[in-house]
Amino acid sequence: MVNATTASSLAEASSTIHLDDETRKKEIVASLRGFLKHQTERVSLYKEFNDAFKEYIGKRMTQEEYATICRIVTEGFVELSVEILALEAHLAGTPNAVSTTDSNSAASSSVSQRLSLNSPEHAQLIRAVQLLEKEKLALTVQGQKWVLAMEEQKEQDQKDREEELAADRVIAVSGSDANSRGDASASGDGDASATVGEAEVEPTEGDSAAPVTGRDQMTVKHSVEEWQIKLDENRDRLNQVIEDINDKLADIQEAIAVIVL
Repeated sequence: MVNATTASSLAEASSTIHLDDETRKKEIVASLRGFLKHQTERVSLYKEFNDAFKEYIGKRMTQEEYATICRIVTEGFVELSVEILALEAHLAGTPNAVSTTDSNSAASSSVSQRLSLNSPEHAQLIRAVQLLEKEKLALTVQGQKWVLAMEEQKEQDQKDREEELAADRVIAVSGSDANSRGDASASGDGDASATVGEAEVEPTEGDSAAPVTGRDQMTVKHSVEEWQIKLDENRDRLNQVIEDINDKLADIQEAIAVIVL
């Protein structure tokens, strides 16, 4: 007696299309070339993504415009991933069902069939690129976040310097006034000292907490130099990943050449 599991396996096997060797090779080549085409499209999306970020950092693009580009690029990445996963499954021998019509049936019922290439070694080539692309995207997004953080720190540092210069000018003016009254009475000297003291400790009007906030941020945030080190490390790793991707793509090109020849 055939149990349900065995019956299901037999049914699946009977609905699988087994190709002759020549047709199978053509399908494998078509799948690999299809992946390379998608990879070219992915590179174009990355360029659009990076170009938009440069425009945004250069203040030539608004935040809303940049967010729109990010959304469009993300949708493009998702669409490509779906297509690539289908190609990978197709090569591995577990593709999506292909619907065909049984012309002998009066009801023209749909028969689900599977096209099995049974080429896991070629599917693995695509999988290797996909894993590297996942890391590449993570590094790219991380790098952009760090650039924004570094730019924010630069602005904060500049603001702190301007406030320090303003405070120094107040002290210098107060000191000059005190020197001009050098021959004043002892009580007058005391008043001048009090004025200098107040100028040294009182913050400028309207932005009293800014210098303190800046110093507090420096204790919990990275300095510009530290951000730059992190960005350099990110860039080095990203370049290595891109190099690894190119090596894997070369392997795919070689695999195609071997099959064609």
